[in-house]
Amino acid sequence: MQKCSWPEHESWNTTATEPVHVAIIADPQIIDDYSYGRTGILQKISEIYPDMYMRKNWINLQHIFDPDAIIFLGDLMDGGRELDDNKWDEELHRFRHLFIPEKPIKTPTFYLAGNHDIGFGEHIIPEAFYRFRKVFGAFSYMTKLGNHSIIALDTIALSGSNNNLKKDAKKLMQRLNNDTTNSFPRILLTHVPLYRPPNTDCGPLRQKGHSINQGAGHQYQNLIVESLSNDIMDNIKPLLILSGDDHDYCEILHGEIPEITVNTFSFAMGVNRPGFLLLSLYNPSNDNSTETNFTTFAYSQCLLPNQIRIYIWYIILFIATIFCIFSQAFLKLRRNSEMLPIWHRYHQKRKWTIFTSQYWKMIAKEVGDIALIAFIIYLGCWIWFLI
Repeated sequence: MQKCSWPEHESWNTTATEPVHVAIIADPQIIDDYSYGRTGILQKISEIYPDMYMRKNWINLQHIFDPDAIIFLGDLMDGGRELDDNKWDEELHRFRHLFIPEKPIKTPTFYLAGNHDIGFGEHIIPEAFYRFRKVFGAFSYMTKLGNHSIIALDTIALSGSNNNLKKDAKKLMQRLNNDTTNSFPRILLTHVPLYRPPNTDCGPLRQKGHSINQGAGHQYQNLIVESLSNDIMDNIKPLLILSGDDHDYCEILHGEIPEITVNTFSFAMGVNRPGFLLLSLYNPSNDNSTETNFTTFAYSQCLLPNQIRIYIWYIILFIATIFCIFSQAFLKLRRNSEMLPIWHRYHQKRKWTIFTSQYWKMIAKEVGDIALIAFIIYLGCWIWFLI
């Protein structure tokens, strides 16, 4: 994360006016009982370690980058749509504990709903829909950041036929289409990526595969259908599109309009390097016209550590440590034995063995000393996480 920085366009005069900086986070998707079907301690481990990873990186994100605003692109919980109210409240408390804002007044946070939060299309769960909206606010809305119109659109509800659920999204689209006041440059937020032709290349920053192709199943759809995507583009006319859901990075063009699909923020979602997006907005003239003489936004991907690789190195170092302890104890015991006079007299006649109580006592002491230090450090990390 230390290698990342806020992007800037070469045409910007940042000495006169600072850009507005926005951090974009997609699919934290905190693990719950519905994720893997695990139980007991295995389930707790599956929850705790991704939580620790995300909380640590969330804190670092705020300390290092100090964003002016933060946007979550949906799928806050993995099984949010399936949970009863009591369990959902528990998971909500957990989510809020993980993503505690450092400067809640200075740094506004905006949310989208994902299919894991409420369902998808025809199969949206109304109880989950209204419950999520009650806590996180409207699904379709427009706000202003850095003299840009940030437009969150509930493409999940628009993909279904329930008019009660999608009426707000349709009204917003119609209002934007009828807007003749030369609004600010528009940036569209959608949880599910928009349609693109099959096998459209996602660019070199994608980690697995080369494209996002259409596909659908229980409560998910990889892309918004072509007709709805065209309708959205015609009505909203965005200059930039930001999406999530896929968990891997993808950068394509709809004509000349870029769409960025942002990495998941969690290492438990199937990609080696999670990440987030750094977005800089620069429109200092306060010009309402969407026709500008320079690019008003810049973005860059910021990758997080490969936690699985770190765990593999933990295992390797653990094995190496055990080997060194046994070897050191063996050499120490043998060296002490050679100092005895009786060794020189009878060493040819006696078969020397390491399997003695003295040897194992020495091993136990060495392991105990190292384990005690490791436990104290580990306990400190746990206390820091739980506070």
